[in-house]
Amino acid sequence: MASNPSLLPEIGPDGLPKEAPVISYTEKIIEAEQLQLQKYIQENYSKIRDVERELANLSLEMKLTAGPKKAALEHLRKKIEASTEKIRVAKLKEEQARKVWESASKVVRDEEAIKQKLCEDLSNLVQESSNSQFARLEELKRRLEALNPSRASTNLYQDGRSGGSFRIVHLNTVTLFPKQRN
Repeated sequence: MASNPSLLPEIGPDGLPKEAPVISYTEKIIEAEQLQLQKYIQENYSKIRDVERELANLSLEMKLTAGPKKAALEHLRKKIEASTEKIRVAKLKEEQARKVWESASKVVRDEEAIKQKLCEDLSNLVQESSNSQFARLEELKRRLEALNPSRASTNLYQDGRSGGSFRIVHLNTVTLFPKQRN
């Protein structure tokens, strides 16, 4: 059997087969790649350790600041709730005050209406009193004329204007007696 002489191992002086140059070249390439891979792993491992350190520092910082931040947030939440409650109470008071104002306003309107009616009633009573006094005066005048028919007649009549003024006419003289107001 014929074999390829380049594939046959070389035998060294000690009688042991020598390594083939291809195997030693491949082993050198593998060793170089392993060395490069170890450097790459070391670099990345140091980067990973740096990131882990930063993460640990950040975690510690968060633990140190989380308590005060949480307390500040809780404090603000409580202030907001208190402010909301104050607004609710103020709105209730505003509504109550509005109802009281409306009620008082209605009372004022009612009292003004009552006052107006009383004023009208008083005016009517004064008018009726004036009319009755005028009627009595006319009656007394007729009785006086009946007692003394020779005396010149005085014409007494009520003025048509409002206010109940009376005019007494003596021949050609006119005198006004306005109604007295209390």
